[in-house]
Amino acid sequence: MDLEQNLTAAMMQSSTEAGKSEEAWPADAHLHHPAEDNQLLLPEHSSCLAVKTYLRMCNLPFTEQISDNAEFMSPGGRLTHLPLLRLGPVKTFAEFEPIVAQVEVMQGSNALGSWMSEDQRDDIRCLVNYVENVFTLAEIHMSYVDEGNYQLYTAARSAAAHPWPLSAIRRFAKRKDAQRILKVYQWQDLDNDQVIQEVGICADALIAELDEHHEKGYLGGSRPCELDALVFGHVAAIMSTKLPNMELAEVLATYPRLLAHCRRIDESLFDGKLLTSVLEEQKEESE
Repeated sequence: MDLEQNLTAAMMQSSTEAGKSEEAWPADAHLHHPAEDNQLLLPEHSSCLAVKTYLRMCNLPFTEQISDNAEFMSPGGRLTHLPLLRLGPVKTFAEFEPIVAQVEVMQGSNALGSWMSEDQRDDIRCLVNYVENVFTLAEIHMSYVDEGNYQLYTAARSAAAHPWPLSAIRRFAKRKDAQRILKVYQWQDLDNDQVIQEVGICADALIAELDEHHEKGYLGGSRPCELDALVFGHVAAIMSTKLPNMELAEVLATYPRLLAHCRRIDESLFDGKLLTSVLEEQKEESE
C-alpha cells in the first residue's frame, strides 16, 4: 500500500510540475509580421492587430519583430498565416484562433475568458469563428477581387519584399492563394455589394451582442474576451487602411455603436493611437 501511495504521490507531483511548466509564459515571446507601411495587406494587418490586442488584454509581454519572411516561417493557417508567434526557441503558432487556443492552454484557470460558463465559452468561440471568417474573407475579397484595390494597393505590397523576377512570382502566387481561399468558402463569385451585405449582417450580430450586455460593457459580458480583441483588430485595420475603394470602411461607419466600443478598447490599450486618432482625422476631413 505504501508503495502504491508513493507512486501516486509522485505521479501527481510530476503532473503538477508539468502543468506549471506549460502555463509559464516565456521571456522571449516574439510576434513576427512583415512591415506595416509597405508590405502588410489588409487581412494580415487585421489578424496582427487582433493578436496584439489579445496579448495586451492578457497582460502577456512580447517583442514585436518586423520579418519580411514571416509568412514563410509560419507553421500554416486557414486564412492569412500571420502573425507568427514564437514562444521560446521552438514553439510557433500562427493566426488569431490558434494563438488564442495556445494562450488558453498555458494560462489555464487564469485565461482571459475563464470567468465565463462553459455555455458562454462555446457561444463566444462560435462568434469568434464567424466574425473571423466574414471579416477576413471580405478583406481578402476587397484586396484581390476588387480590381482597383488590387492594382493600386495589393499588387505592390504583395511583392515589395522581393526583387524581380521573384516579386512577380510572389505576386501571382499570393493572388492565386487568395482565389483558392475564396473558392473554398464559396465567396469567389460574390460581387462587392454581396460582400458588403455579409459584413453588415455580421456587424448586426455584434450590435445585438453589445445590446445584450449593454450594462456590462463588453461583447461577452462584464470583462473583455477574445471576441473583443478580434473585432477591434478588424475594425481598426479597416478604418485605418486607405484603399482606393473604401466600401468596407464606409459600411462600418454606419455602426457608431460598434466604433465606439472599439474606440474604448483603443484608448485603454493603445492610448487612442490606432483607431481614435484616425476617426477624428476622418471627421475633420468630412467637415
